Amino acid sequence: MSAPNLTKRANALGTDKGNEVGDAHGYTSFYSFLFEEFRQQPFTMVEIGLQHGNGSLDPDVVVGRKVDDIPSIKMWLEFFPKAEIIGCDVADFSAFKMDRFRFERLDMGDTVALERLANSLPPVRIIIDDASHAAYHQQLALAKLFPIVEPGGFYFIEDLHTTHGIAARLPSCNSTETVVEKFAQTRRLDIPFLPAIERRNLETTIRKMFIHRDDKGGVSRWTMKMVGFEKY
Repeated sequence: MSAPNLTKRANALGTDKGNEVGDAHGYTSFYSFLFEEFRQQPFTMVEIGLQHGNGSLDPDVVVGRKVDDIPSIKMWLEFFPKAEIIGCDVADFSAFKMDRFRFERLDMGDTVALERLANSLPPVRIIIDDASHAAYHQQLALAKLFPIVEPGGFYFIEDLHTTHGIAARLPSCNSTETVVEKFAQTRRLDIPFLPAIERRNLETTIRKMFIHRDDKGGVSRWTMKMVGFEKY
């Protein structure tokens, strides 16, 4: 059986992970290359951030925003015909019912909620963070969820080149791009708000790092837009 063209399906379904819709990030060409080997296998996948937000500073607006589709979840369900997919968002997507899909409401800034999610899941093959794009959220979620990635599995953080207004309400921290650039040079994660043992556990369980750069999707230079971590 031939594999579906992930980029064409992204475009048709309306997710900006392809190369035509919205900011047209083009992530699907990288994902299809990396994931083809195990596309037909059963496994668990998590995607955080299910539909484009509006960047509001008001948490109530972010939580209560209108949700009318989950295009990337539909794309993944097609591409991975045997995968169980958990979708997470601070807004309520519980009205969407599909085979092999489960919704979990999640506040990325809530440490207890992240730990509860991690404790509720089996080992996970793929986690994709496409949520608030706020550096504090990205780094906290990485710390709490990377431990449940199975050996050889992947954790991706998308859209490092942008952040939403909600970041102004969060604890200050280094940009995730800065953290990634330093890790590439030193194998150390410069995330001061994490306990040293938690940082060390992350550093020693990252086998490989993948960086995606381009000058498309609202950027004018060769910009870091996505990072992926492979688990030992």
